[in-house]
Amino acid sequence: MAKPAVSPEIGRTGLKHSGGRILEEWTKELRGSSGMKVYREMEQCPAVGACLGAIEQQARQATLKVEPPDDASQEELRWTEHVKGSLDDMAFSWDDTLSEILSMLQYGYAPMEVVYKERRGDSTDPERRSRYDDGLRGWSKLAIRSQETITHWKLSDNGRIEGLFQQAAPDYRERPIPATKFLLFRPKVARNNPEGRSILRSAFRSYHFWKQALISEGIGMVRNLEGFPVMGIPAVCMTADASAPQKQTYEDAKRLVTSIGMDEERGAVIPMEYQPGTSNKLYDLSLLSHSGDSNTNTADIIRQRLREVVLSMIFDLMIIGEPGTMKYQGAKPPEFFAASLDAWLESVAAVFNTVAIPDLYRMNGWPTAKTATLCFAPIKSADLAGIGDFITKTVAAGALFPDGLDAHLRDLANFPPAPEGAKARPVAAPGGPAPKPEPDDEGEGE
Repeated sequence: MAKPAVSPEIGRTGLKHSGGRILEEWTKELRGSSGMKVYREMEQCPAVGACLGAIEQQARQATLKVEPPDDASQEELRWTEHVKGSLDDMAFSWDDTLSEILSMLQYGYAPMEVVYKERRGDSTDPERRSRYDDGLRGWSKLAIRSQETITHWKLSDNGRIEGLFQQAAPDYRERPIPATKFLLFRPKVARNNPEGRSILRSAFRSYHFWKQALISEGIGMVRNLEGFPVMGIPAVCMTADASAPQKQTYEDAKRLVTSIGMDEERGAVIPMEYQPGTSNKLYDLSLLSHSGDSNTNTADIIRQRLREVVLSMIFDLMIIGEPGTMKYQGAKPPEFFAASLDAWLESVAAVFNTVAIPDLYRMNGWPTAKTATLCFAPIKSADLAGIGDFITKTVAAGALFPDGLDAHLRDLANFPPAPEGAKARPVAAPGGPAPKPEPDDEGEGE
């Protein structure tokens, strides 16, 4: 029976774009490079900075592993070791590279250009310098391409990402980078949007109101302390047909009131008309002060908006002890936070396993049917108290530990490895006689 013909793709993802510019974001100020600048500004918010810092700190502690394929041959095991060595042989450490990759959380995506090198040992050429001298191709670096410098994308008719265009300092020349040259990391992929979705997106509205409330609070505080300067001058000085000396009077008045305050809007010049011969002054300068308390408590607004920013990013992680929250006070991340980090790190590993590692194999002329895979050990909060209680009861019952348990428990508790040749101390069961020490290798204790 003949195989059916391969059918072409008919539908489209529905991604909104024009001229390579993504139009999915309905808030115009969050589109393209201008949106990236907003997300960078948001990092100045203490809540946003704390959350992003907590995420990166915990993610850096995740254990990175490179596993060989199932039933790997000796040759495939060597190739797996090559991938491991390449990760540790880059111009930047893996932790620094992961930090750049995790910028995808803040900006929605992280394009990392892949730069290869021919491993020629301690070469004078930095592009070839390596710990190894085997002539194989390895990663020289995975270099971030700043999200603020990406101007537009090259997309196929069916939405496939074919490349990006960058304009960066110092020459700001447009540089096209084909998709085969970069890895694209995204925390969330919808309609194959190359710009993904920032975890700050839901926090933007709360951040905007927090910023306005903070500015209003500062202005109100300064005005209460210093007052608001007001100067009256003849109205004719402020008309369109005023003479040159009259216009100069108006400019001098504005310069005077603004020099009293702290910014260009810290004073007001108002017209003042008086009849000659009256007791009223033609020129007047005064300070208006605020009387009474405002009905708007800006401190409560600022606190509430900050709380909304955090909740929209990673729920109650950073809000400890607030009414109605989980009151988590442990030293390790809560389970739901660890699950989120695991998912983000899995997406990072997926890009390596589907693109980066197979490409590395191709650069060295190796088959890609079975390749090594990169993975992260799950981030979990070990219940050391529960584990300790279990061990105590197990030892008391006379049960024996299987090989390797001691090392596993030390790993859970972040203890250093046991000294080579060290043996566990015998433990007596409750009510039983003290155990005799086991003889060591030299026969002592007999």
